[in-house]
Amino acid sequence: MSTSQHPDILIIGGGILGCAIASYLSQQPGLSVTVVERHGLGEQTTSYAAALLTRVRPYRELTGLVMETFQAIERLSDQVSEPLPLRKVGSLQVSATTAGRQQLEQTAERAAEVGVIAHSITANEAVERAPWLALSPDTAALWLPDDGYIDPYALCMAYAAQARKQGVRFRLRQTVTDILQQGSTVTGVRLASGERIEAGAVIDAAGPWSTALARQLGVNLGMAPVRSHYWISAPHGRIPVDAPMTILPDSGAYARPEVGGLLFGLRDQQAVFAHPDQLPDSLHDYCFDVDPTGEEALAGGYEALHTQCPLLDELQLAHYVSNVSSYTPDGFYLLGAMPGVDGFFAATGCSGAGIGMSGGIGRLMAELVTGQTPFVSPERFRLDRFGTIDSYDLAFIRRCAEARARKRTG
Repeated sequence: MSTSQHPDILIIGGGILGCAIASYLSQQPGLSVTVVERHGLGEQTTSYAAALLTRVRPYRELTGLVMETFQAIERLSDQVSEPLPLRKVGSLQVSATTAGRQQLEQTAERAAEVGVIAHSITANEAVERAPWLALSPDTAALWLPDDGYIDPYALCMAYAAQARKQGVRFRLRQTVTDILQQGSTVTGVRLASGERIEAGAVIDAAGPWSTALARQLGVNLGMAPVRSHYWISAPHGRIPVDAPMTILPDSGAYARPEVGGLLFGLRDQQAVFAHPDQLPDSLHDYCFDVDPTGEEALAGGYEALHTQCPLLDELQLAHYVSNVSSYTPDGFYLLGAMPGVDGFFAATGCSGAGIGMSGGIGRLMAELVTGQTPFVSPERFRLDRFGTIDSYDLAFIRRCAEARARKRTG
């Protein structure tokens, strides 16, 4: 089948990263961009995210990315009839352990460096803000009033709307089956229909499916599909709808209000992952082979979370939400070009932070693809930083799953 178009840049994936990248690329004059998505926009991993937006991250580059997302939300809100549903309720970090207190101290130091408001408060003041907590008097607490959370689907749609307005073409319910290559240069993609779309550059932003696509080029992306999940309780009188997010490094958990109930997430204590080449076309109703209902994870993490959140005993669980996150062994993302493969870029492996980092990743990828000076250093995100790997190797996949179990931030 003959080629129907020749965009300068083709993006595979219409989740929040693909749409954010398209939004930022659309601001470049004279650049034609096409997004190809197998389903509808934001229907797969994006819509299942807890979407915590914390401004201060463990590294300067990560803080820069998430700060850009907050700025993007402000800009996008100015362009629509109703502001985006950013719930600016603040975040509360609490810890009674030495390691956790050090994390809070480091967060406060980084906040001061970048001009983010952060106040140390007492345990009693923390409980007043988040009544589901019960804290010992010696518990350290850090309050960041400008943090919040957002409806991830709404943010994805806002990126897409701006991109469309600027001329980006979206091809929905079209499946990319092959990335086309001549020698060491990527030249476009082939769709399931047989149609070829030639492009000056291809960006692989297909979430957990990115790995299989990249392997066609001999590129092994350093990430794996790992379970990410949370629970939502029925409404309870002690959960104010405007209460803050709480990040609990002592138990590796987080919690925030959700329609009168409590949404809380726990880290898996065992490796729960999928093999990259065994993912279904759609993740709706997808269950992992290990602990498919999350009951083992809940039982394993319950006691530690209950120590600071005894209200768990009174909550009636209403929903369990499980989906796939793409984790790397070091928790940094996979952003940029692959040395030795011209015209190929990847934007994936966000390790549970894709919503919060979306604006920053959109801007960084747009700068890298168009040869501009990046606003944050891309070195930590290099695709080749793990050396020679096999992204289908079970030992490597377990390394990625273990990285999620070690995560202690929101």
